Amino acid sequence: MKKREAEKERYLYLFLSIAVLTLYYLPHWILGQDAVFRISDFLDDEVIQYELSGKYLFASGDTIVKEWLSGAPLATIQPPCFLLVLFFKFFSFYHAVILSSVFGRVTAYAGMFLLCGELLGKEERHFSFMASTLFCILPFYPSYGLSSVGLPLVAWACLKLYKGNSVTPWIAFVLYALSSSLVWSGYFVVFFVFMAAIVLLFRKKRAAAGRLAAAGAGMTILYIVIFWNTIAGILFGTMNSHRNDPGRVYEPQEFWDNVVSLFKYGQYHAPSLHTYIMAFAFVSVGAGLLCYKKMNKGLRKRVILAAVLWGTALLIALFRGFYNSAGGYAFRERLGGLSSFQVDRIYWVYPALWYTELAISASVLFHAIKIGGERMVRYSSPKNGAIKKMNGAIRVSGILFAAVFTVFFAGYIIRHPNSVEYEETWNRVFGRKEPERGDLISYREFYDCELFQEVEEFIGRDQKNYRVACLGFVPAIAQMNGFYTIDGYCTNYPLEYKYRFRSVIGRELEKSDALRQYYDNWGNRCYLFSAELGIKFQNLKSERLVIKDLQLDTEALRKLGCDYIFSAVRVENAVEIGWRPLGVFSGEHSVIEIYVYDVCGDQG
Repeated sequence: MKKREAEKERYLYLFLSIAVLTLYYLPHWILGQDAVFRISDFLDDEVIQYELSGKYLFASGDTIVKEWLSGAPLATIQPPCFLLVLFFKFFSFYHAVILSSVFGRVTAYAGMFLLCGELLGKEERHFSFMASTLFCILPFYPSYGLSSVGLPLVAWACLKLYKGNSVTPWIAFVLYALSSSLVWSGYFVVFFVFMAAIVLLFRKKRAAAGRLAAAGAGMTILYIVIFWNTIAGILFGTMNSHRNDPGRVYEPQEFWDNVVSLFKYGQYHAPSLHTYIMAFAFVSVGAGLLCYKKMNKGLRKRVILAAVLWGTALLIALFRGFYNSAGGYAFRERLGGLSSFQVDRIYWVYPALWYTELAISASVLFHAIKIGGERMVRYSSPKNGAIKKMNGAIRVSGILFAAVFTVFFAGYIIRHPNSVEYEETWNRVFGRKEPERGDLISYREFYDCELFQEVEEFIGRDQKNYRVACLGFVPAIAQMNGFYTIDGYCTNYPLEYKYRFRSVIGRELEKSDALRQYYDNWGNRCYLFSAELGIKFQNLKSERLVIKDLQLDTEALRKLGCDYIFSAVRVENAVEIGWRPLGVFSGEHSVIEIYVYDVCGDQG
């Protein structure tokens, strides 16, 4: 009978998981391309690299990618996750974007549910459901694949291999390696898997140690194969990256500000929204320690684990604070070419850590309440029936707590500023639309294929035979529409090209110290900058902006192969700097307008 009930409960939570994910994606199913997606570091960056990687999937290492940066080495398009490249290879661009998101969230839910189930057991699936539901609706960046959201699955696989050998954990390790980034999270995952193997070896658990070591070795081999271009660039200097600019000035951050910021709020690339979870866990661990002597061995392990996870989060924050402090930069200068390698990205474990902590600390708190209740009942009444009723009431209370906490905290996550795109999508479902903002426009409005089709037809040339540069809007829009650009958002491109491009924008950088530091000390956004626009990359036609005195070097643009400028704002002195206006384009539903200028001297 108990087995049948357990089977029913398992199917209940499977149904609930499908319901949660269906409800989450409901506005996207309703709106389609009119839904709002995150632009920064997603639509304006990574998805373009996935698209190009799909196109050049089987190209040789010395291939030149002609579509951006005036033709750049293949190593410049190294997206975070190999498996997502296949989505962009075999599906339409929009459907690949959606699939990337669904894949990450389904894996996030499954991994967290499996991990918490392994730690808490079948009787407390309500806490596993609570943690996995909230974890999977966090405002993750889909383009990073499983780098952060897949960590619970890896932890679960490690536990399963520790307990015995089976096929499923090996599949989980392979899936993670194929769907995560070596430089974002892969390096520390492999490191900790090997460390766990070493610890088990010293504890004379040789079989388990061997299995984990084999898993770590397998992931390492996969990462080497997938990220060979990046690894070769670091080890053998096949491309001198712009990240190694000798003129780059590292600006140390204040130690305690950095520590408090990460520990309290997390990091935006790996959003955890854990502030209240941190406080709840602190109270729960305290309650567990008060009842520690009355707990059995299994519950004591949960209290210790909850305390260790809380302390680990603090240690990660302290490490990151040091790594980005003056002392940390002094240490990093000794690393040579590895100085730009961000070891502090271990904070990517934060979401997985805090939501595992939530499930465990909730269990600890309710067991502490149960122990305290038993004490009171025994003191007031010796009857065992009263204790059983009290324990049953506490279990029901735990289920109710999990349900209420899930609902209310889900609302907190959805309404959080980090989730503004998702909230805006729901607003549009109900016919409510926020005032136009550059970061709150739909997929269709952002890429505006109809508008750029009109521009392409006006130029009337094969897109392969000319190059454009973008001003006042992100180059990813032109790139997605098939235009070849001299600019782009790239995390690893030749230093020589950074210098050549600086000759174009140098006079504008000198007008603004903020822009100069932004480009010289970072440079991932190799864009046409204007001091009058500042660090603002999406300018809408409703703003009616005009650049009065643009000082870009037109001759340097020509040397980079640029034929046309696509600008989202009118340039008042265009003719003075050698740009010939060709036309202005704007669709009825377009949020931007495009001014086309000829800079190569042709008639177009």
